[in-house]
Amino acid sequence: MAPSQRAHSSGALSTVRPEPSQIDAKLTDLTEHMENVIQKYLRNQYKSIEEYNRAAGEVAEPYRVLVIANFPTNFTPDAARRLVSIVSSGPACGVCTLLGVDTAVALPRDFRLADLEQVSLNLAWKDGAFHATDPALAPFPLTLDKPPTSGDIVTIVRKIGEASRNAARVEVPFEFIAPAPDQVWAASTQTGFNIPIGRSGATKRQILSLGRGTAQHALIAGKTGSGKSTLMHALITNLAMTYRPEEAELYLIDFKKGVEFKMYAEMQLPHARVIAIESEREFGLSVLQRLDGILKERGDLFRSLGVNDFPSYRDLNRPEPLPRILLVVDEFQEFFVEDDKLAQEAGLLVDRLVRQGRAFGVHVILGSQTLGGGYSLPRSTIDQMAVRIALQCSEADAQLILSKDNSAARLLTRPGEAIYNDANGLQEGNNPFQVVWLSEDRREAILEKLRDRPHAASRCLVFEGSAAAELHENAMLQRMLASPNESGPATLWLGDAIAIKDPTAAVFRPQSGANLLLIGQSEEAALAIATASLVSLAARYRDPNIAAVLDGTPDDSEFADTLRGVCSSLRLAPLVERAELSATIAEFSAEVDGRLNGTITERSPRFLFVHGLHRLRELRKAEDDFGYGRRGEKAASPGDQFTTILREGPAVGIHVVTWCDSVMNLTRAVERQGMREFTLRVLFQMSANDSAQLIDTPAASRLGRTRALYVEEGTERPEKFRPYGLPGDGWLREIGATVGLRHPPISTEPEEGIVPMLPNDNPLSLAADLP
Repeated sequence: MAPSQRAHSSGALSTVRPEPSQIDAKLTDLTEHMENVIQKYLRNQYKSIEEYNRAAGEVAEPYRVLVIANFPTNFTPDAARRLVSIVSSGPACGVCTLLGVDTAVALPRDFRLADLEQVSLNLAWKDGAFHATDPALAPFPLTLDKPPTSGDIVTIVRKIGEASRNAARVEVPFEFIAPAPDQVWAASTQTGFNIPIGRSGATKRQILSLGRGTAQHALIAGKTGSGKSTLMHALITNLAMTYRPEEAELYLIDFKKGVEFKMYAEMQLPHARVIAIESEREFGLSVLQRLDGILKERGDLFRSLGVNDFPSYRDLNRPEPLPRILLVVDEFQEFFVEDDKLAQEAGLLVDRLVRQGRAFGVHVILGSQTLGGGYSLPRSTIDQMAVRIALQCSEADAQLILSKDNSAARLLTRPGEAIYNDANGLQEGNNPFQVVWLSEDRREAILEKLRDRPHAASRCLVFEGSAAAELHENAMLQRMLASPNESGPATLWLGDAIAIKDPTAAVFRPQSGANLLLIGQSEEAALAIATASLVSLAARYRDPNIAAVLDGTPDDSEFADTLRGVCSSLRLAPLVERAELSATIAEFSAEVDGRLNGTITERSPRFLFVHGLHRLRELRKAEDDFGYGRRGEKAASPGDQFTTILREGPAVGIHVVTWCDSVMNLTRAVERQGMREFTLRVLFQMSANDSAQLIDTPAASRLGRTRALYVEEGTERPEKFRPYGLPGDGWLREIGATVGLRHPPISTEPEEGIVPMLPNDNPLSLAADLP
């Protein structure tokens, strides 16, 4: 046997007395395998599997050995006739049969043993030995080897098992499909994508073709370990090598709890416009919405030019580049894990992209480990995806991804072995191939070279679901630092949106209820949002008195001096000491009264930050306060004044931003009717009961550590976002020095280590915009 060829068992039944149905199923599998070898491998080019394997190299087809003892026990007439076919045609297809016949058992109906004997080497047991029945071989006695001992059998089986692990691994090098160095970025997508992904047969390349006829979109399925990720990487990398970024754009979404697409973000893949790592359903939906918008944009463009489809537009040779777009979604069924409005909208958008994308150069590839389960794409959408790639999977999944009558994928035995079908899964469209092997080091080297090639600058939005949002990456903040603009309502940035949109922000208009409530157990997240809010105000207004900060953090807490340091670094008015709390509340209350009665004409916004409302007993509404003012009137307590600020302040530009840990503690400080004064709310992880009281849904109980919900009164549904993490002290001091002060600071002594920065020295002003 040639070194490149491998012999292994066909997976014969291990039961001692297999049922007739089990025998029929195993023989059916072998028959289908032989038909596949003849039609797909041998064809008219090779006479036998030996010839094919000599040319096939890494993808040599392994031999299969069928061993049957005590024939014809439990064989049906159909199974017996199928056995004759296997014995007759099997050797040319690499299927060899060893058959032991029990002559004491009656043969199946209408079956003749002679049909097997005439295509076999026949040995008869006589006088305690086997003798060949062929007269030409009869003079040569057959001497059997002595069976190994039980210990030797265990050793042999163990060694064979260890060797079989490597024998089943087939690695077709990526270079087999990669374009030659002078052909990198040389192809055009005018007529579609043509991306080699593996080796078909002995010498041919398997090409994924999208854009011609009904072959516009692809579905990929394979169980864990089947090589689906390797296929995805080979596809993306080879596409990036074949086409220029101006010819092809990639939108990559990974719903798996891994980092499959992270390298494309780290290596700045020029073709990528969106890369989502450990993505969320909400972000995936926003990508679908963005692509749906591109469909509409291209539709308007084509109508204005009098063309009907993408190739016709490219025939016009217009100077504006219009690339084909490929959306790749791994584990796409994450869209449908819940039967909710998001799943319904995602289903409609995917269906629209699949049905209309062909005319506008937008193509979809969906990958999954299984297509089963209660929630998935409608079959009508899947039926529109003519290209199917099936790797190792169960018979049920094979029928789901291919077709009801096509379960050929169940016969695949090794990682990377797959079936390519561009005939909507019909059996005649099956084309077996082996996915190429692309190591991580090789992929990184290729991507590095592509990154360094000259190309038009492109912007890529990277969403990494497990990472905290970074305030310094907020492009809108960077623009504000470079050129402050006080027009429009005050805006506090909260975190990165889980969508293709601007960062999540709370907008404070001069209207009733425009106060922001942060609620939930995560004190660190609340501190981070308060810090981001103070940075937002400092960058825009450059006024040290734009905000007053009341901090209820205990002295023994790890966050005891966090807000004090933030105020100092940003050069805002210093943190209000606990002894000064009542005076500060009285000052804000008086300013609200003055703005209401017209004695104060100033209407620029001011903010009162209250961190830890549940810890500040002074702000609770007094029920039994018998203090009186000079004229015998009852003196307003800080709690009453705080309530007044909440109720009356927003309409005249004075707003409250407060954090409280639970609904129960919130109601101790604010009456239930007073909760209406918070029309802007941020919800962290909390109990299902608290979540239901605040937004009529338990959604906030499933958020996790790095997620929050932003709710604005009148919005259709809460917006999930990633709150900003706490920024470093050094960066905050840079911001404080950058923004300067409209008024002199309280202390004329510069802070240690702070060097004022001139406007032209601001490194943030040169940052590029996010898409």
